[in-house]
Amino acid sequence: MPRQAAHRPAFLGVSAALKRALWFSLVLPLFASLAVLSVPQPAHAQAGNIAIKNGFNDAWFNPSTPGQGFFITVFPVSGTVFLAWFTYDTERPIGNAPANLGEAGHRWLTAFGPINGSQAELAVEVTSGGVFNSANPQVSQVSGGTITLRFSSCAAGVVEYDMPASGLSGAIPIERISNANVAFCESQQAQSCQAIELDQSHGPNNPPVVNGSIVPLGEFVDGGPGPDGIPAIENPVFTTDFSAILTVPEDLVIGIKEGDDIRAYPLHILWWHEVLNDRFSPSAQFFTVSHCPLTGTSMLWDAIDGVSNPTWGVSGLLWNSNLVMYDRETATLWPQMLEQAGFGPAVTTIPKRRQVVETTWQTWLEMYPDTVVLSQNTGFSRDYRLYPYGSYLWDDRILFPTNNAEDMRLQAKERVVGINVGSHSRVYPISGFDSGVEVINDTVGGMPVVVAGSSDANFGVIYYRHLPDCSVAEFEAVQGRLPVIMQDGRGNEWDVLGNAVSGPDAGARLLKTNSYVSYWFAWTAFFPEVEIRQ
Repeated sequence: MPRQAAHRPAFLGVSAALKRALWFSLVLPLFASLAVLSVPQPAHAQAGNIAIKNGFNDAWFNPSTPGQGFFITVFPVSGTVFLAWFTYDTERPIGNAPANLGEAGHRWLTAFGPINGSQAELAVEVTSGGVFNSANPQVSQVSGGTITLRFSSCAAGVVEYDMPASGLSGAIPIERISNANVAFCESQQAQSCQAIELDQSHGPNNPPVVNGSIVPLGEFVDGGPGPDGIPAIENPVFTTDFSAILTVPEDLVIGIKEGDDIRAYPLHILWWHEVLNDRFSPSAQFFTVSHCPLTGTSMLWDAIDGVSNPTWGVSGLLWNSNLVMYDRETATLWPQMLEQAGFGPAVTTIPKRRQVVETTWQTWLEMYPDTVVLSQNTGFSRDYRLYPYGSYLWDDRILFPTNNAEDMRLQAKERVVGINVGSHSRVYPISGFDSGVEVINDTVGGMPVVVAGSSDANFGVIYYRHLPDCSVAEFEAVQGRLPVIMQDGRGNEWDVLGNAVSGPDAGARLLKTNSYVSYWFAWTAFFPEVEIRQ
């Protein structure tokens, strides 16, 4: 039975008119006065854009304090890194003295996490209580913070660490203990040339800023609930007890995968919250999952670097009927479909974005049976069996003003996967893909891309078509082996999230494009010159 309800969700008792007056009279002028400020950025030690591959597997040390060293192991297939940080003391600790972080008795930290482009974000584990060569070590482990690993060459890099519980943070330059593997590493880097200049933003790059905004201020619309009136989920709880969840096979979910961490976020929960702040471990960096039920758009952004409050919320405003988020550090407004700061201190900033797949719960579970799924234990009292916007999913109504509303080349709520490259835009209707996996080798705005989708499996994704050796690949579909969806002429097989799961480039990842799934009316409102691939 379709989930539906007769009203738009209302979470606050304050009238819409009063909330709108408060927002525009108090908050927006504050943004304008702060528009000259910039988002705080972390101070990094020198390190370049060097791809992290297994050529970095080695023992490393800090030249200025040779008692500090690191063992680094890169796992290319899973796209992860293991790091062990060891120290030597000038004095031997007493007997079985506790191994507290930063004290003389402590010898090791271990860290593990995913590679994200030219850096690795690692979660630190602090191990204590062990006795060397003991049959019963009785060790304990606690989360210790985060380590970011970067390299400036095949012989040098930097370890940045932040361990809040111990009050320790800083950056340590590292060099190899032996240069025996440098030649191998450099041969890998020669194959990792920058084949393309990535398109940085949706629509024109470096848009003009007028009155602190790249969005006409008069086009922001009050959506009803005020700031945080639609409450973000701050402490998501996941489960593997699929019998206890309300999600049914045809429900749409947002799927993500980082290493062995696989998660699904049902849209019928996000309809009521729109923003969810999450992280892969208690000490890892925050990321934010967002879904706008009015435009049918789902995305994942990393937190802004170097801020004290890395979470996001729902502003209560809309632009072209689309969710406008705000970051809680600077209160900047971020129109979700623009994927860029639209108004406020961080205006024009582009967040770090990750690939997601929007598909049915049935398809996601078939692809990744080891997934966990967001539970209804959100901390809020909501009837997640109900759809909060009445018949909106099934009719052509658009509840709020949009640009280009007269463009009816497709039905208003037709789901499309679209891409922008500069001023060029193209969409591919999900219903127009073959019932099996269909792969389209295309060029948009001069950029070679590969589009993959399935009408039956209900997904569509778009990646840049360049391989690690800088060649432009021609892909073909792989049938009946989800999550593997395509292969290239070099013998690589690629999954739905753009990872090479086998072949000579196993462990590589296709570059993300400026693309996502949306309702047709929303895409043409934001990008009116869009072409339709029929």
